[in-house]
Amino acid sequence: MVNKIKNIKEPFQIGQNILANRLILAPMAGATGRVFRNLCAEFGAALAVTELCSARGIVHDSDFKRNKRYLDIENTLLPTAIQLFSSSAEDLEVAIPRVLEHPVYSNCTHIDLNCGCPVEKVTRTGAGSALMKTPELAAALVRAAVKAAAPYGKAITVKFRLGWDDEHINCVDFARRMEDAGAAMLCLHARTREALYSGQAQWEYFAPTAAALTVPLVANGDIRTRQDAETLLKVPGVEALMIGRAALGCPWIFAEILENGLVPGEPEKADIICRHLDGLIEDLGEWTGVREFRPQLAAYLKGRPGAAALRREMMELTQPEEIKERLHKFFLSTQ
Repeated sequence: MVNKIKNIKEPFQIGQNILANRLILAPMAGATGRVFRNLCAEFGAALAVTELCSARGIVHDSDFKRNKRYLDIENTLLPTAIQLFSSSAEDLEVAIPRVLEHPVYSNCTHIDLNCGCPVEKVTRTGAGSALMKTPELAAALVRAAVKAAAPYGKAITVKFRLGWDDEHINCVDFARRMEDAGAAMLCLHARTREALYSGQAQWEYFAPTAAALTVPLVANGDIRTRQDAETLLKVPGVEALMIGRAALGCPWIFAEILENGLVPGEPEKADIICRHLDGLIEDLGEWTGVREFRPQLAAYLKGRPGAAALRREMMELTQPEEIKERLHKFFLSTQ
């Protein structure tokens, strides 16, 4: 494979969608809802993927009342794909048309099939990273998804892992099967299911996986700096990068990697965090928004002097204005 030198800021195409650059926000359950996606968009993320949503859940939720929160891409500032998980081709054959006929959800860039989630409540259904153990089933799911999405002009992509554990690393064969089944792009999280999110991502598997493909491979796992990004984009066949946990509490990581001049100063970071709170309250109501903000705040404060004491104090505060006032004082005191 001849490697073309890729620039992080170059446009990147997925299906019929041309993205502004090569940085993608990863889907992360409980973290990457509309509000956080919009913050990442402001700092340069070119694409986001929704939190994973059960295809079977959609089959049994014709009016989307129970799944709206996971699928909502309305008022989103950047192109967004919808991610589904399933172990049933029949469920995908129903769920995908239902999503793509919806007046809002049909505006997604494409449908992503999750073959990487390590959470037990997903894997025990045979979905998520459990599909690394059943590549034939995963390929059948992709074929069903491609067929279901084709009338709507939407591509199918797949996010997957190295394998189930270190003794069963099968990412190269798995990737080849997914492409053969019709996937337009693949994203590899360079850890096994057994590793969950621990240890170092095993970047050495990106090159052989990309070499087995003719469709683009997106690299995911421990990408934190401009140097990381440049290193991985030198790998032949790696065409874009997905940023996950490094973005939690740091939506401006996209600006840091792109070096686009949008990295905020410390006082501005307090304003951004407060806007995150305001957005959650707007979407979820004050009571739920404040409570769902707390784990997000922990990510923003991680590693900062005095963060533990502030987190304890925040657990007692319930009024949004009190929370925002305390945050601004904290960031002013730590400049």
